[in-house]
Amino acid sequence: MAKKGSAKPRVRKKKKKKGLNPTLQLMKIVAGVTLLVCLVVTAGLLANRLLMRPAPQVASTSRPIPITRPDPGPVHHSVPDYEAFHREAVVPPHPITRTKPITNGIPVAIIIDDIGYDRKMAEGFLDLDVPLTFSVLPEGTFNHSIIDQALKKEVEIMLHLPMEPGDYPSVNPGPGALLSSMKPDELIAQLNANLDRVPNVKGVNNHMGSKLTASSEKMRQIFTILKKRGLFFVDSRTSADTLCRLSAELLHLPFAERDVFIDHEQTRGFVKQQLKLLIKRAKRQGYAIGIAHPHPVTLEVLKEMLPELQKAVFLTHASRVVAFQQG
Repeated sequence: MAKKGSAKPRVRKKKKKKGLNPTLQLMKIVAGVTLLVCLVVTAGLLANRLLMRPAPQVASTSRPIPITRPDPGPVHHSVPDYEAFHREAVVPPHPITRTKPITNGIPVAIIIDDIGYDRKMAEGFLDLDVPLTFSVLPEGTFNHSIIDQALKKEVEIMLHLPMEPGDYPSVNPGPGALLSSMKPDELIAQLNANLDRVPNVKGVNNHMGSKLTASSEKMRQIFTILKKRGLFFVDSRTSADTLCRLSAELLHLPFAERDVFIDHEQTRGFVKQQLKLLIKRAKRQGYAIGIAHPHPVTLEVLKEMLPELQKAVFLTHASRVVAFQQG
């Protein structure tokens, strides 16, 4: 038998690599470049959005901090946010220590704070035709036109004096504020400028001021100027630590304190409750001072309760209640 020859190893044939289709290659390059461009553009947009995000606002002594509010519908004016949102804690009124003899009814004054930025609301209160007291912010947009109308309606004018609160500078008291950091000359100059901006001013009460009213030194500086100008002061009592009464007594300045805050909660039920409390306190101590603000609900309820108020007490100006206490 013939021997089988040894098997020859198989040689694998190398497959010829096919060249890439030029059209396909171009399409891949274009797709890659397009993807890269999209990624770069997207990254740029994200970075721009982050960089353009508004920085946290720092309170200023001269201008309110702008904040974003939901659209409330038609408005009459631009209300500074320091007035619309920042309120200091409402502290209890001073204890009732005496009852004065009453003649011609129990004198009660209702002071409307924050006047000057809403002409329509001010006109609404003027239309009540009762002797209210308007406390006007020093740089209110409509101060002069409101004051002119108020004087024709025999509404008394006070300066609503911005003063440094305990949370300053995170809470801004607004333009014309008196600050604890001011030197006496600076504080007096700012006070005089504020008074000069409010024609026919008869007295002053504080807007905010929980820090400044707790400083007897600063309050004596303020009261010295008020005394020279023949003005009175009503302490809004934004702090239980207020030293206003002691400073006023030292300088023999006509002085009174707020008894009731009427509308720090803006609901009909609460405003009614506070007006009834104002009547009750007036009957117990022989006089009272209430402080309210130019809110629609306050105007609505006050208008509704006027007959009850006028039957129970004698509505008058703040200066009359101050004089009644001093007498």
